[in-house]
Amino acid sequence: MNPEFQAAALAACWRVLLVDDEPAVHEVSNLILSGLSFEGRDVELLSASSAAQAREILAQHRDVALILLDVVMETDDAGIALVQHVREQLRDSDVQIVLRTGQPGMAPERDVVLRYEINGYFLKTDITSQRLHSIVISALRSYRHARSLRVGREREVQSAIPQGLGPGRSLLAMELARMHAGESVLMQAQPEVAMASNQVTGIELVPQWKTSLGLLPAGRVGDALAEGPARTRIALWLLEQACYWARSWRASLGAPVTVSVPLVAQSLGDCAALEAIMRTVRDSGLAPGALDLLIDEATLLSGDADLRASVAALRSLGATFTLTDFGAQTISLQQLSRLVPDRLKIHRIFVREVAVDPERMAMARSLIALAQTWNILTIADGISSDSDSQFFKWEGCDLGQGDALAPACAPADVHEFLMNGRKASH
Repeated sequence: MNPEFQAAALAACWRVLLVDDEPAVHEVSNLILSGLSFEGRDVELLSASSAAQAREILAQHRDVALILLDVVMETDDAGIALVQHVREQLRDSDVQIVLRTGQPGMAPERDVVLRYEINGYFLKTDITSQRLHSIVISALRSYRHARSLRVGREREVQSAIPQGLGPGRSLLAMELARMHAGESVLMQAQPEVAMASNQVTGIELVPQWKTSLGLLPAGRVGDALAEGPARTRIALWLLEQACYWARSWRASLGAPVTVSVPLVAQSLGDCAALEAIMRTVRDSGLAPGALDLLIDEATLLSGDADLRASVAALRSLGATFTLTDFGAQTISLQQLSRLVPDRLKIHRIFVREVAVDPERMAMARSLIALAQTWNILTIADGISSDSDSQFFKWEGCDLGQGDALAPACAPADVHEFLMNGRKASH
């Protein structure tokens, strides 16, 4: 919703949605709130007798400021399910949600407040006329504050989006810029396995962003965001995650684990971003080689002296660089020499079913030979069978990733994987 539409919606009235399956609750609430106003605007009370009906009303009125919500209605957890719908499906973090229950045993306050993003919890028997007035006014004040912050944020985001982007990309850029990374990212950890020893020596963080277009990978997010505050914020958050997990996994294992992270290297052309990235790496206290930054061929091909200087500065702090999707684009030795990476990740189109495809065999061999000529480590990405794994082992590929070696998992589950032994299973 753009700021102009928001301003028009807020000028009319405050909309409060009462969701309860008891008709008497609606009658009494209407009487109590009749004629109530706040900051010169009337309070309009919308009524729903079920969570399903409330969803329909919310679809029609996206400017509801407060939901007074019962817990037990058509199902024992109908109210809780509506909370999740509002926060996760509608992605509305501004609307205030206050639970009013007559059956606290079905949804204990301690559990509900900790697990769900609500703004208040009351027993129906404790709500007097004055108490209801106070609840509504306090919630409207909080909603007004949250919405004003969001409007300011959207204006900032809009001004940061470069001109000339297509409408779809602009909308996606705005959505990504508004997100709080920790709440909107699904993070996976993909082990890197040494082909010679079958030991896990590194972990690649694989983030996916929960957006209105579905789950988007890092590459799509990087394409949508030009250099600026939003991109820098995402890059720094990813780098902080990499530092955190590198320290955590080292503590579990008792030895360093290389942690690779995307998008950070693509932000090195921004002076402010580079300074913040270097400070984070310097302050991490990690051993050299513990942090690895994934860089795509597009960034490499557009690289200039400033990029090379940035890479050199980060290398002096112990960071390494992996060129991703190697072989997927046309790249010459002269272009590769502009920024010799520490590792090359062979694109999965040359990895999957390589053992039964002579053309893929020839391409994979040439890529490995090229990397060996430059003394660069190679990573085969997407190994899905034992025969493909054996091929890359015989050809001298250094590392491999894929389900046939070690499946991806949640970062927290890597602890158990490492504690039970570093060897991957076929």
